[in-house]
Amino acid sequence: MTCTHASIYYHSGTGNSYRVAQWLAQTAEAHGLAARVESIHARSARRAPGGAAGQPPQAPPTDQPAAIDQAPTPAAQDTPAAPQELLVLAGPAHAFTASWSMLKFAVRLPRGRGAQAAVVVTRAGTKVGRRRLPGLEGTGGYLLAAILAAKGYRVRGTLGLDMPSNWTQLHPGLAPDSVADIIDHARPKAKEFLARVLIGRRAFGGLVALLLGLVLLPVSVAYLLVGRFLLAKIFFANPSCTGCGQCQRSCPVGAIRLVGWRRKRPYWSLTCQNCMRCMAYCPRRAVEAGWSWGVLLYYVTNVPAMWLLMNHLLPPAWPGNRWALWAVQYVYWLAAMAAAYGVFQLLLRIPPVNWLFTLTTPTHVFRRYHEPQTSLEELAGKTQEKPA
Repeated sequence: MTCTHASIYYHSGTGNSYRVAQWLAQTAEAHGLAARVESIHARSARRAPGGAAGQPPQAPPTDQPAAIDQAPTPAAQDTPAAPQELLVLAGPAHAFTASWSMLKFAVRLPRGRGAQAAVVVTRAGTKVGRRRLPGLEGTGGYLLAAILAAKGYRVRGTLGLDMPSNWTQLHPGLAPDSVADIIDHARPKAKEFLARVLIGRRAFGGLVALLLGLVLLPVSVAYLLVGRFLLAKIFFANPSCTGCGQCQRSCPVGAIRLVGWRRKRPYWSLTCQNCMRCMAYCPRRAVEAGWSWGVLLYYVTNVPAMWLLMNHLLPPAWPGNRWALWAVQYVYWLAAMAAAYGVFQLLLRIPPVNWLFTLTTPTHVFRRYHEPQTSLEELAGKTQEKPA
């Protein structure tokens, strides 16, 4: 079946997957298709009542999902894809699988009705000396492909694509020459992949990455259930923060609120997806990931609290019921972490405390990273469509 147009949906925090989506659109247009590029968050917001991409509602701090990340309405969700459509998903790997936002988006897509589809997962490429070191998308590409196939799409290929690693919670951004080299190496791979799909050939790769991802599946599950929430709660604003609100306005999932009395500061809710946009684009380099706070948070919410829960607060029969105990611990852990983070935010208003946590994390000296050609305005998620 000949495709007449391509719908390319991306999830991007620092511009890597956005840039890949643009390369894919250029390739589709070169093959005579009309190409549409859209953020998954913008699409969900358009189809959800009250949602607006990049414009979270003004409300007190909360750890409940924002309207921007709500499911599409049933009518929109049940509208099947056009048979002549090529649907492409482009998003990052998180903990050796697809990001939580992209997984939800794929599940909520309309029925495929035989429309063709492809998946590109950007992974954390890096460079040491002259040697490029690949990232690992793990199960991400094939998991998204399986979801699309189950919804009636004919998946034509998957690609794991190295883009510069952007996880500045953990390491400094790469040097500009390394960034340019990795991007220059990725561009032709992305275009070649989609060209192969468009001429009717299959383009499935990454089987070794899939096998490694299956081995690392416990890590992926732990991240989706626990790790992403913990990482969300180690963000804080250092004394350079002016309360300008750019992080709040640009957050793709509406996870950031400005809170406070005289001087407002950002507060990260549990809906944060660790996309690094706030950290990468802050004009004052004020967003930090608190390593010392993360260790303290883990200890406060796990060690003494779990001992108290196990030995004094639960009925005697509960410790023998593994699943019931795990459920209670999980709910307690989320609640305790949110409460501890609220206290942390209050303490940060004391200048010596803020400086203490700032100076005990290396992120305040890390080089920030975002895709060099991508601005915040481009990441806002407006639909871009050019006729064939």
